[in-house]
Amino acid sequence: MTTIITRLFPDQKAAQNAADRLTFKGVPRRACSIVTGAATAEDALNKAQVHPSMIKAYAQGMREGNAVLAIKATYKPLGVLRMTREIFDKMDTVPVRGGTEENHLPWTPEKATSVLKDHPHMLTLPGVSVPHGPITSNFGMSMLKPHSTKRPLTNRRISRAFWPMKLVSQNRRASSAMSGKRYMSRMFWPMPLLSSKSRSKSVIPGGGLIMSRLLGMRAIS
Repeated sequence: MTTIITRLFPDQKAAQNAADRLTFKGVPRRACSIVTGAATAEDALNKAQVHPSMIKAYAQGMREGNAVLAIKATYKPLGVLRMTREIFDKMDTVPVRGGTEENHLPWTPEKATSVLKDHPHMLTLPGVSVPHGPITSNFGMSMLKPHSTKRPLTNRRISRAFWPMKLVSQNRRASSAMSGKRYMSRMFWPMPLLSSKSRSKSVIPGGGLIMSRLLGMRAIS
């Protein structure tokens, strides 16, 4: 709910002082309206949404040089209505009888047509009409490019252009990395790597250990 709370001050300076104190407490400056002038007093008071019971009394005071301060109390800051009443009670205001100085209105959200207050659209140039549609049409560009005709596939691989040798060989797998099937170990180890002889029970050729043979004992049981 929105409440328009008003007070009549001796002059415009006193009303401005009260408005400054309220904005210092967190009341938005756009929520403070100072109404002065005697010629169009009633129209200005109606525009400020002053309670109808106070318009004639306020208009008479404005003809005598007084000023009206109207505060649009909504939700910002919290407790703005109570805070405004307390500040008004501490200030030198002109007492007015015969009506109410608070006008309760249904709350309506503020809707701005633009982020900027002095421009309807932030990203629109004034006086320049931009056609709707893809942005590429403004530059004469096409969004999709037609594909060129594909060439038929051939048996020739593209790697042949820079590598004349075969990529894959069909030769049988060899057991040696050297040609002639010679093992690399033959170069530094002339003895066979694997033996087909039967396994011996002793590492000494010819039988068991010397000590065990002298004692008549078997090396391995």
